Amino acid sequence: MEQSNVLAVQKRRVLAVCVAAYTVSYLLRTNLSLALDDLMEVLAIGRGPAGLVSTLYFWTYASGQLLGGWLSVKWDPKRVVALGLAASGVCNLAIGFCSSYWALAALWTLNGLALALFWPPILQITTNWFEPGEYLKVSILLSLPTTLGYLLAWGGLGAVLRAAGWRWVFFCPALVAFCFFWVWLRGLKASPAAAGLCYRPAVLAAPEKKEQAAEAPRRGSLLRAMLTLPMLSFAFVIVAQGSTKESINLWAPTLLRQLAGPGQEGLVSLFTAVIPLFSTAGLLTTGWLVRRLHGGQEGALLALTGAGALCGWLLVALQGSLTGLVICLGLLLGLVYGVTTILTTLLPLRFARTGQSAAFTGIFNFLAYVGAALGGVLSGWVSDGWGWQRVYLLWAALATVSALALFVSEAWQYFSWRYWGH
Repeated sequence: MEQSNVLAVQKRRVLAVCVAAYTVSYLLRTNLSLALDDLMEVLAIGRGPAGLVSTLYFWTYASGQLLGGWLSVKWDPKRVVALGLAASGVCNLAIGFCSSYWALAALWTLNGLALALFWPPILQITTNWFEPGEYLKVSILLSLPTTLGYLLAWGGLGAVLRAAGWRWVFFCPALVAFCFFWVWLRGLKASPAAAGLCYRPAVLAAPEKKEQAAEAPRRGSLLRAMLTLPMLSFAFVIVAQGSTKESINLWAPTLLRQLAGPGQEGLVSLFTAVIPLFSTAGLLTTGWLVRRLHGGQEGALLALTGAGALCGWLLVALQGSLTGLVICLGLLLGLVYGVTTILTTLLPLRFARTGQSAAFTGIFNFLAYVGAALGGVLSGWVSDGWGWQRVYLLWAALATVSALALFVSEAWQYFSWRYWGH
């Protein structure tokens, strides 16, 4: 009984520290969108070059997901996160002293590689501690920093920006990273064995002899699994959703400021802080939907992408209204976050038994940020050349094609099953 109490306390601590770590990682990456207007003025650059900085970041972040997944299997995942935390803190501190466009681009690119060392090892740590029945709750809680981080950044760092200038938007997250570095090292154990507990989740327990032969082929089936039609459709969807998600996160403050006009900074700050709340609601709705469908992740994906397509076209229709823009951006972002949570957290956890969770989440995060890398610069160039109206059309089209891709995949699986079933 005492062992079970200690285990429960350790699980809560692990989850709390992991959520805090991922929240800190968002402070270290969302600050650029707040400082973007000032940086464009100080460095005398347009939206295209500014979007290129974001693109370079996401290319290294995407590539780093594969590195993070590999390191999490080969090395202590706790040390992998500690390395990323320290490196990102140094990059943000250096950007605060930056006065050159190319220095900014280089440092933000390195920051992407550092922050890529967070998610795969954190997912590996959670699979070391939690049972399969706990995965939905854990995945929702671990995804909350993707919205809490924006809320803290756009709210708290927005106040810092107004009070102290853009440089402190980078100094403050760097100081938080250096302080949390010691919390991470002292407050978390990467596995029950490291905490001195005789416990192993059932999904990681050694299989019975009868199961070993069946289990062995699955360990080498990573590429084979990725080349199936459902996985390929998931891959396309996550690229499209990643493009939309990070484009909105990057450009939302700029969009709202331009539509509101001068003298409306307080209103814009209020609306900017509201958008992440929609994202949090999207995550909670996703958890509710998956539970209602009894773990039916594919059905939840179809519902979320279909609703996202509808919101995309509403955004096109209501783009001239500040309130309508905020509501549509928030709803679209919330739905995109729900889809991303299923594809980067719940889906990879299916492979915990084979020890491939970190590898799969690395692949899907890589694809998400390939989309983000394309979306940041693409939306910047499109807005420079044709205005924001064409950007809204692009987001609506991506949402629609994502829903269609999933529908075609599900229909193909259904009719294939019916055909072979007979």
